[in-house]
Amino acid sequence: MAWQWEGDWQKELTLNGQPLDHDGWTYAVDFPATYYPKKQWKTCVRRRLWTRSRRYSAMNSWCAIAPLHKDATTEPFIDISIGGQNVSGAEAGTMLVWAVTSHNRVMFRSGVTTRSPEGARWIHIQTPTGSEVCQISVGPNGLVWTSTINGTALVRIGVGRDNLQGDSWVSVNSPSESLRITQISVGTCAVWAVTQDKQIWFRKGVKGEGARLSEELSTGSGWIEMVGRISQVSVAANDQVFAVGADDRLVYHRTGVCPEDLTGKRWHALRAPLQVSRASSNASLNKDKFRRSYTALQSRPSSMIEQSAITEWDNHPHSAPSAPASLPVGDLSTKYEIQPKNPKAWSPVHSVGSIVGMEVHPETDESVWSESSRDSCIFADDEELGWAEYEAPWSCVESGACTVDLPQLPNWFGDSDACNPNADYDQPWRIKILDDLKERLPNRDSFTEYELAVNTTSWMHAGEARVSINASSFSDCLLQLEWIENNGILTILNPDGATAMHSFSLGDVVCVRQCSDPGNPRLAIHIPRHSARIIKLQFSSDALLEEWQGLFATSCGKIHDTLGKPSDESVWAVTNLGDVFIWDPTHLEANQLREDDVYVQKFDLSRKESPFKVALHVGCIPGTIITLNGCVGDEAGRIAINLEAPLTYKLKHKAHTEIENVCLHINPRFADNQVIRNAMIDGKWGEEERFGDNPFAKGQEFNLKIETTEDAFIIFVNDQKFTSFRHRLPPQSVSVLSYWGKMQPFKLIIRSPILIMDMLDLYWRQIGGHLKRVESCPVGVTWGIGYDHTVWVYTGGWGGGFLGTLDSNNVHPMADSQDYRVYENQRWNPVTGYTSAGLPTDRHMWSDASGKKKRTRDQVKLLSVHWQWVSDWMTDFHVPGGVDKEGWQYAVDFPSTYHANKQFTDYVRRRRWYRRCAVATTGPWQELGHTKILDVSLEPVGDFVDSVVAAWALATGGQAVIRVGVSKSNPAGHVWEHVNTDQPLTSISCGPFKQVWAVGRKGCAYYRFGITEEKLEGEKWICVEPPKGGQLKQISVSSIGVWAVDHEGRIHVRKEITPTFPEGTHWQTIVADPPILNSASDTTGFKHVSVSHNQVWATTNGGIIVRREGICAANPAGSGWDIGIAGNWQHVSVRAFN
Repeated sequence: MAWQWEGDWQKELTLNGQPLDHDGWTYAVDFPATYYPKKQWKTCVRRRLWTRSRRYSAMNSWCAIAPLHKDATTEPFIDISIGGQNVSGAEAGTMLVWAVTSHNRVMFRSGVTTRSPEGARWIHIQTPTGSEVCQISVGPNGLVWTSTINGTALVRIGVGRDNLQGDSWVSVNSPSESLRITQISVGTCAVWAVTQDKQIWFRKGVKGEGARLSEELSTGSGWIEMVGRISQVSVAANDQVFAVGADDRLVYHRTGVCPEDLTGKRWHALRAPLQVSRASSNASLNKDKFRRSYTALQSRPSSMIEQSAITEWDNHPHSAPSAPASLPVGDLSTKYEIQPKNPKAWSPVHSVGSIVGMEVHPETDESVWSESSRDSCIFADDEELGWAEYEAPWSCVESGACTVDLPQLPNWFGDSDACNPNADYDQPWRIKILDDLKERLPNRDSFTEYELAVNTTSWMHAGEARVSINASSFSDCLLQLEWIENNGILTILNPDGATAMHSFSLGDVVCVRQCSDPGNPRLAIHIPRHSARIIKLQFSSDALLEEWQGLFATSCGKIHDTLGKPSDESVWAVTNLGDVFIWDPTHLEANQLREDDVYVQKFDLSRKESPFKVALHVGCIPGTIITLNGCVGDEAGRIAINLEAPLTYKLKHKAHTEIENVCLHINPRFADNQVIRNAMIDGKWGEEERFGDNPFAKGQEFNLKIETTEDAFIIFVNDQKFTSFRHRLPPQSVSVLSYWGKMQPFKLIIRSPILIMDMLDLYWRQIGGHLKRVESCPVGVTWGIGYDHTVWVYTGGWGGGFLGTLDSNNVHPMADSQDYRVYENQRWNPVTGYTSAGLPTDRHMWSDASGKKKRTRDQVKLLSVHWQWVSDWMTDFHVPGGVDKEGWQYAVDFPSTYHANKQFTDYVRRRRWYRRCAVATTGPWQELGHTKILDVSLEPVGDFVDSVVAAWALATGGQAVIRVGVSKSNPAGHVWEHVNTDQPLTSISCGPFKQVWAVGRKGCAYYRFGITEEKLEGEKWICVEPPKGGQLKQISVSSIGVWAVDHEGRIHVRKEITPTFPEGTHWQTIVADPPILNSASDTTGFKHVSVSHNQVWATTNGGIIVRREGICAANPAGSGWDIGIAGNWQHVSVRAFN
């Protein structure tokens, strides 16, 4: 069967993201009405929803479609065309299938999508009287052209999201009365045709994106004759053109086709080796029989309607960069389709047929699939097939599913002899020339006596820019970057060049990133330890920006020793501009690790007067030792040394109240000759401990050492054990050491069993590529997802993008696309109805989603020269809340909740417009197939390096899939396997490979039950209720716990997860506290969270990256945040970092 059930019937146990009681029943007053999860006294009816999932399982195999009649030979099909994948506003995955029968009838297949490729039924489309169609072509935007028997063309008008079949036909004449159109091919903005004399023609004035609104844009304005004799032509979705030569039967590619020149430059033959069976009758033919010279294609005189003035047939094509080598994909020989014994299982016996005319019903009439028809094709056994390479006489080419990237053509596209590139390498004359060149100079190094022409130990680079220091306005400046030995200094000078505005060492730089606005190329330099924490530089061009960005990247990389391949434990982060950054912990680890396997950090406090606080950036886990040296003042009455936990906050009357927490309070009181020990919990002191003498003395130095054990703090004073203090708060929550009183500290030393990380000191290194999210795992397998949902696999290289060839390794071409969106707002008035004239207090009539910022379509600019528009402005019909047939949403007033249907009280409306642009860049990434992915999570199954990696992902429809065969040696894996999913999912994560959690589209969480090493896909999903009052949108899982983010920007932690109850019992909510809210402008909550074995990192909607502190078994939700730089971050992956 082409369709297969997935699981049994399931009851829907949620309503609007909230769990339902009473076995899934919802209640209402009557049918139909608004349904509620609880039964009330006025409830008279109830209902519940049963669901069962199915999937199309005939992928990668041929599935027959039911014929139009009981006898398939009564009216067979003679032509078919598929397109419409980019119909404006149509549902994602929509495809248009048009066909022509032997009776010259045009048929349209309804219901064809990527999820249901065979569609629903055939629909007969009437054609004008006397127009008998013989060939048809449909473009990616739904534009349909046909050729008729009498040589004219028909164009279908009105094809759009609301009417995929179109409205009517318009006739287009052939290029001249003596010529008949025999074949047509349609692209996005191009229509090519072949006439009966094998001449090729281009139709000018066609614009597929606007064809729905304009008949002129559908039919074009005239024919242009092109040079060459062609038997068949095919146009790809991006208007690239392929054809078959009429005389030599070679496949040709039209070079130079671009949006500015849709006719291209010249025809270029494609010759690639082809494997065919020796049993084929053509295998023994001499390939020279089919070879003809290029002049044969030029023999036709060109005195037709309109002659292209472009020079054709360049015999010396420019070579293009070679195609990137693909990643290893493993042995696929064990994965193959098995043909069932009963042919009806893969025939349309169980597929949807048509009801046109006398169509047969395939489920009831066995004569269609009789035994006599099953052996109509006989295939030779494998051992009978012999293989040879020869040049085939092509008769047809079809490029509808081919997208050729013109700037990145493979070599064999541009080299006619690419099928044998090494033909002349072993010729004797070539070997002799090479030997003569080697013997030309004597074998001695004559350059050792010369001095170096360039001394690279020191250099200087200068230029002009505009600078903004600490968010001030931009002003003109001069830049001077000076490199001496192993360090660099950037000096920002006033325009006169005499005085300096600011100067800093490159060793203090922790991140250099782009912060460009359209038309304003800008760099942001983060130096958090300076008074000017962020310095922004604006350049006059993108080239100048990339030149300075490359200088900063290589110079800072030398200082921080981050050149070359990053380690497998690196933390990955992505900015809102799609730039990819990594932090490699190995350099920090090497500087802190000592011989006794502890990490050491030292602070010089000799210039820090009391009172003072020192951020520790590491909790006092068992084994931590804190040593403080100092001197007590001569007039000291009391001094105090505290180990503090983060403040807690309570919201009262829209204001936060700070509540202190102190894990250890050491308070020497010299008048009483006592040392008080205590702890503060939620702002309240506990019971004091006073026993023992006071080992501190006025006017004398002291050495205080605090050791942390599982149960208590062990306190030593002057190398003598003084006392111990049992834990009242988890010691892992310690984040600050503070002191007050008349004392002068000298030095603070922290010895910790784990790495000490200050989020402000992490150096973020950029690598090439443009992605939306990156996910990694402990064995080093890393995947990325672009804005267009394309999956990319990290190759292990570095560089790319703005970095030059010398600073890059193992990089490949990349492409990505994004949508620019603006809102059109209108207000109703009783005179003119809805207009763009609003009230003085209204939002801008063209704005962003918030309505606060003015955005017009004409003012939208591309971010840099690397971006190009790939579409015009189009109405967006996929806006949350729904739209009407013109794309409008209605509401009572601005701002409000929008809905699709106009109501009596609606006085405002809006609609969203979008325009797509694409970027071409390079980076250490390779594309993984063509399956579009929303989310991905990676986790090794074993604890060895080349372990199998469990790779879970979500397809664009929300279906869960798992990648088979992923490992460090084969990071791309073999093939996707579908996993039964009852509800569309939006986020997925696997911690230990047996623990897989997901988030549904309605905000519920799901836990995958039954995962084993032998069955990585598990058995079934178990629904977990969402947090009270919140709907989840993203989840991350590891052995440290289950963390999730909801639509309100809050983080939720699943509590009491045990091996016997892996779903946990309830959620603990973490809201953004004042330190988070004040870390960057426009910060209201969290955007993304990522967890590893012992780390929890997150990003805020204000672009800050933060790390959770104080996580332990007693407090799995942690106690506070360590805040990093404001790098415009949108995503972070810490899953590989332990």
